[in-house]
Amino acid sequence: MSLSRKILLCAVAIALSALFVRLGFWQIDRHGERSAGLRGRAERAEAPRLEWTRPGDVPPDTAGLIGRRARLIGRWDRAGEVVLRSRTLDGRAGAELLTPFLVGGESGPVVMVLRGWLPAPDGLRPDLAAAWTDPPSAAGDADPPARVEGVFVSSRDGRGGQPLRVEIAGRPHLAIAGLDLALIREETALDPTPHVLRADDPPPDAALGPARAVETDAGPHLSYAIQWFSFAVIALGGTAILLRSSSIGRAPPGGKASSGSKTS
Repeated sequence: MSLSRKILLCAVAIALSALFVRLGFWQIDRHGERSAGLRGRAERAEAPRLEWTRPGDVPPDTAGLIGRRARLIGRWDRAGEVVLRSRTLDGRAGAELLTPFLVGGESGPVVMVLRGWLPAPDGLRPDLAAAWTDPPSAAGDADPPARVEGVFVSSRDGRGGQPLRVEIAGRPHLAIAGLDLALIREETALDPTPHVLRADDPPPDAALGPARAVETDAGPHLSYAIQWFSFAVIALGGTAILLRSSSIGRAPPGGKASSGSKTS
């Protein structure tokens, strides 16, 4: 191997190793962020439950609320129900339901509530009526007063993916891939507050299954960091072995082949 090729190989190996090390430390930083978030969420879970019964109770942001328990009193808006598509439970295809809740009554602020899971063979069109114990109100009538308890969870813009319009029981509904309040504002007439309440798991005999559980661990970031650091070691070690084998396999300059017999 020529000297120029050796220099190029070393440069590539060093550049890749630096990149892998940087990615490893990035995963360590992500682990620290997730761990801090989980600790904060655990602390907020121990705080007194929030009571939102009037429109003025709802704050304009989510600062310090993720992981906090709350009880909301108001009315459901069944017509505005949003489908979180392609959610599985125990290996069964289905969807989760994100239902608007009007805090304090008909004109109150809208808080989206993640109520639970329903089966749907196509992951798009669950039987929404099966999620309720009472029939919907007649057209033009408001739903009766209701209350819901649960814990606040996070949403993120851009998580909703491609919005779809599906017809369920003769009524159009928005179907999205994840909790994305900005997408809901764009695609519907709703103007939800920046809060999502994951309702407590329904009783075992209810048609609704539990929604996706809130994450309670810091994720796989540490294992990812170890993998990136391993890639850096492999890149440097593999390059060193390759250069060494190339040097050993090269014939010494000016060397002569030895003769197998003596001259007489």
